[in-house]
Amino acid sequence: MAKNVLVVTIDTLRADRLGVYGAKDVATPNIDRLAREGAWAPQADVHVPLTRPSHVSLFTGLYPAEHGIRDNVSPPLPADVPVLAEIFRRDGFATAAFIASAVLDRQSGLARGFDVYADRFPPGVDRKPGDAVVAEAIAWMKPRSPFFAWVHLYDPHAPYLPPEPYASQYAGRPYDGTVAWCDELIGRLVGALRESGALDQTLIVITSDHGEALGEHGEDVHGYFVYEATLRVPLVFRGPHVTPGTQIEVVARTIDLPRTILELTGRTGAPRTSGRSLADALKGARMREEASFSESLVPLLHYGWSDLRAVRDGRWKFILAPRPELYDLERDPGESHNLAAEDYAKASVLRGAVEAALRNEQITARFDTAVAGVSPEVLDRLGALGYIGAGGSGDRTARGADPKDTLAEYKVLSTTMQDALIALRTSRHADAVARLREIQKRGVGSYEVHYYLGRAYAGQQRWREAAGEYDKAARMLPGGAEAWRGLGESRVALGDSRAAVPAFERLVALAPGDAVARMELGEALRDAGRFQDAARVIREALALDPRPAQYWHSLGTVLGAAGDIAAAERAFSEALSREPDNGQYVYNHGVALYRLGRKDEAAAALRRAAELGYRQ
Repeated sequence: MAKNVLVVTIDTLRADRLGVYGAKDVATPNIDRLAREGAWAPQADVHVPLTRPSHVSLFTGLYPAEHGIRDNVSPPLPADVPVLAEIFRRDGFATAAFIASAVLDRQSGLARGFDVYADRFPPGVDRKPGDAVVAEAIAWMKPRSPFFAWVHLYDPHAPYLPPEPYASQYAGRPYDGTVAWCDELIGRLVGALRESGALDQTLIVITSDHGEALGEHGEDVHGYFVYEATLRVPLVFRGPHVTPGTQIEVVARTIDLPRTILELTGRTGAPRTSGRSLADALKGARMREEASFSESLVPLLHYGWSDLRAVRDGRWKFILAPRPELYDLERDPGESHNLAAEDYAKASVLRGAVEAALRNEQITARFDTAVAGVSPEVLDRLGALGYIGAGGSGDRTARGADPKDTLAEYKVLSTTMQDALIALRTSRHADAVARLREIQKRGVGSYEVHYYLGRAYAGQQRWREAAGEYDKAARMLPGGAEAWRGLGESRVALGDSRAAVPAFERLVALAPGDAVARMELGEALRDAGRFQDAARVIREALALDPRPAQYWHSLGTVLGAAGDIAAAERAFSEALSREPDNGQYVYNHGVALYRLGRKDEAAAALRRAAELGYRQ
């Protein structure tokens, strides 16, 4: 049995860019060698062409409808969904993940089970170069065994920026340059395992979360369609109980990986999955085909058009869309000849399989509104990476439209939205407003557009316009906590704390564990003259997080205004114990001391406030 496990996911990697998969003009000697020394799947498919939900399927063995993560913009994976790393940590393995993109940071919920989850990015940075990720992983792996490690490489994701010498060697083909660069990084990982003597005791799995369209079917990147350009990925195994030179003869699925890895490492007590183990196939045994289902909800969730559902059963693939599609992938791997009308019987059988899966999904699916419950910081990072759409189309005739018919509109809207969010993140608020207004002129008046317009206006301190946009966003998506926060903050900035209170109350109801939300409500209640309510809410915030000095100072001002000077003095003392050199805190503490008759202490405090430069 393997003592160690190394899973490497190379984001956005097409299978046909590797030599073992037939590439003639991209050098991938390290991955090709692993395939020769181990096994590989000529046909391996993912279940959704998006980074976060696809990785969740890989580590849970569940379809997206079963684990509940259907989009990159989503709340965390529910805590009751088991993940692979938890089993290895339970069995005494050291566990670590090394993450190259913010879309997979710990907010995703994938950190569970990992002792180390290296997902820290500098401010304003959304991705790490592969050499930095690999260096972290090698430094961690060398002294440890047994271990379970996951290394995530993001370099083939747009924008494609291969380092030298690959930028020059692949001039005009930057995507291919990033693939060759990632192959070098795989070589570094394998070399480190060989040097430490751990290589032959380690199960290595190389795969991807999705491919990249690169213009096929008119799609430039991924996430919109469900053609093989973005669903087919490489899958390579090397290690104990993997017969060298083996080709897996059936279509391998992402959901098959957990059971396969667990069997090859002798783990027991596997949770329920929808996949199966491929361990027998890795030893050369023949297995029967099992259907692989996939989906793209991006057209529906972000634009209001039809979603896409697909099933692949061996050589045959059916796509359920307003205009359905059927392909014989053996004869037509590029999916250019739709056989749905010609072979009605085959299309009907596969359509029935998709519709049965959909009926089951209606009963069992876990799903939450994508944007609700996602922090603004995470939304900013995902937006800059191109993962936030413009929202539902304003054209009522386009609602439920076939994504094949709306591709041009999708390209314009997604590009403009990404430009707007990059402008917003870099504090170019006027540019953000201009881009978002362009989207509105195209008939889109979605939650996303109103919310980000509110953010852009707030950045310009145009509070009345900001409040108007936040109000529209909150009405469209009442579960969108950050719209209520923005509305409350804008009303406070307008000097209308009384009107801000209901917005902050909605925010607190949606985010009961958010101490900042309770502080904002408490301070609005204070400014509205509701001192008892304000003191109660601020104390609730302090129960959630007693660390910030500002919270204690705000409590002191509320208690002082309510006439409870002794309690106010104690609150000011707590604030000063955390920030002793804050002149305002020192001054207000002095005032409270004076009102309590402790005049000598008050005088000393007021002199100290003056020395600190505070003037009332």
